[in-house]
Amino acid sequence: MSDQFDSQKFELLALLSKECERYSLIPTSDLQQRREQKSFINGLMTASRIFNVSYDELNNIISTMTQPKFESLDEKLAVPTYIRNQSR
Repeated sequence: MSDQFDSQKFELLALLSKECERYSLIPTSDLQQRREQKSFINGLMTASRIFNVSYDELNNIISTMTQPKFESLDEKLAVPTYIRNQSR
């Protein structure tokens, strides 16, 4: 049972990494797509806690993302809060 649980955790982390990469590739001017992707990533992060994913593991994934340049407040707010607050 534990091996299956670990396998599912690994798959979830791989999916989260892929989706974070996708988010980084969305142009900052495409606010709707960025908001949708942000919502999906936030859902994956919430689900990852069910699989006992630590905040350190989440930080490792987030740290690999490229940081976009913000042209407006809307663009800044389109970035998931978890990512925005990591630099604090």
